[in-house]
Amino acid sequence: MTTERAIELQEKAWELQTEGKLQDAIGACREAIDLMAQSEGPESADVANLLNDLAELQIEQQDFRTALASAEQAWKIEQVSPSLWIGEAPATIRIKTQTLLGNIRRTLGEYNRAERDLREALAIASTEFGPTSEASASASNEIGILYKHIGRFEDGLQLYEQALEVFVGAHGENSPQVGVIYHNLGGILFAKGDLAAAEGFARRSWEISKKQWGEEDIRTMADAVAYAAILDGLEHHTESETIYRRALGIYQTTLGTEHYEIAAVLHNLAALLAACNRCDEAEQHYRRALAIKEKLLGSDSPDVALTSNNLGRLLTDTGRPGEAVPLLTSAVTILEKSLLPEHPQRCAASENLQIALAQLRANLQPKDSSVAESASPGQS
Repeated sequence: MTTERAIELQEKAWELQTEGKLQDAIGACREAIDLMAQSEGPESADVANLLNDLAELQIEQQDFRTALASAEQAWKIEQVSPSLWIGEAPATIRIKTQTLLGNIRRTLGEYNRAERDLREALAIASTEFGPTSEASASASNEIGILYKHIGRFEDGLQLYEQALEVFVGAHGENSPQVGVIYHNLGGILFAKGDLAAAEGFARRSWEISKKQWGEEDIRTMADAVAYAAILDGLEHHTESETIYRRALGIYQTTLGTEHYEIAAVLHNLAALLAACNRCDEAEQHYRRALAIKEKLLGSDSPDVALTSNNLGRLLTDTGRPGEAVPLLTSAVTILEKSLLPEHPQRCAASENLQIALAQLRANLQPKDSSVAESASPGQS
């Protein structure tokens, strides 16, 4: 009876999640965990599975550190008796745990540990389901996302291409699964600087999501925002601004005002406005994006550093290097720890810091130094 009630609560949590009632869903999930632990013991596979559900809810609530603790608790259960975790159902739980750990750590900028977690998810999937299975393709896709962030572009592209072949074969070229890979291919090619190739993949991803989910679904808007970023790079600013502002409205209505996706759109919109010399509005959006990211991710996050870098460059360009230098110094320090030396974002931050420092030194030089020197010819 206790187990049956726990299952009912798990299903209730899923229902509440669908309705957007995350706090209620978390409460139901925690109650289910307690009941399942009473019924089957605190180290059962069902408890670990429920902890994964809890971590997903906490991620959606933007409580990343707490989500990490929940996923780590599931992982600890899985280490107690490894011989009991053999077979497809246990393997599926383990893959989910490792994927959650890896993605949360990627979000928090803990890239080395994230790679270990995601590589373990791929190893489990390949062993239990085969290297060309959908489980392995999904795991490869997650590693590709990480590699985009740290600058291992060619490795990421290879993983995406492998995943794409599997999903096209399993679901067809117009499936949501393929749309996800197109989205990610567009993102990594954009990060690499190949805008022409990125544009085609991102546009196709958006087209698939519009047909699958509708124009205003948040999943559709995620693809739209990714496409808009590429349009920015191609200097199609009017079209991309329209997309950003529409996405911002939908996100704020659906997700609230302090969600990570809000910060990401504000960051991109600010970059567009800066490129169009609308600096006051750009600064306002950068500062709001920075505040949201710092609250959600912590001040030492690489994602925070990217917004600090952009805001610092804007302040330098508007003649305020004294305000820019601390932001850029922090950004460079964080990115040097987390990104490869040749990563474009790390290189840009270092260059921006040097520009700001040079401008600051120039501003501190006496403006009439040459006149003052010639007025005292007898001094040496």
